[in-house]
Amino acid sequence: MRTSSSNNLSALAVLLSCMAGLAQAQQPPIPPLHAPVPATAASQDAGANADAGDPLFDALTCRSGPEIARLLSRLRRDRPDDFIQTERQYSDPPMDMYRLEIPVQAWGQQSDAVVITANRVLMVVDGSADEVARTLEASLSGSDATPLSGPLDDQHALVLYTEERPGLQRRVLIGCEYRLPDLSLLDDPDDAWRKSPAPTAP
Repeated sequence: MRTSSSNNLSALAVLLSCMAGLAQAQQPPIPPLHAPVPATAASQDAGANADAGDPLFDALTCRSGPEIARLLSRLRRDRPDDFIQTERQYSDPPMDMYRLEIPVQAWGQQSDAVVITANRVLMVVDGSADEVARTLEASLSGSDATPLSGPLDDQHALVLYTEERPGLQRRVLIGCEYRLPDLSLLDDPDDAWRKSPAPTAP
């Protein structure tokens, strides 16, 4: 089922409104900005030049389900030149940045850098949050909307915010947050056996 571009624009209006208020407030280390975009508001442009089976593109555009837990394992296997070694690691909260040989395209943006947190997969793009939101709005309104295979719902949220940590100053992160129980994208499931078991209640 297709939706009109006016629905896309109204969803993005919420995003722009939120960012206007955010710009006037003091920002915490990672200020999330969730856009309540309906499942049908993902544009064909968001998937331009991307393979439908690309796990990175799927993760960025909220198309992944529970299999997202093994994202890094798959990326390290399929794209070792990009994901074996981080370019930079951050703490408080933890976040890893990777540099890509071939830029990825999603949400009307293109980037050669992505960051992964415990529950987010995000592109690093230039410009202000307002500029990135306008590009997103234009990409959605300028093309036919197609449903996401993983809809934006209580388990998925579009996230867009300005980052100020070293190496990311005045750059914008845009991508998807996954709200799945006990998810930690920075932990490799294959390493679970190395961890001490959680203490059991007496």
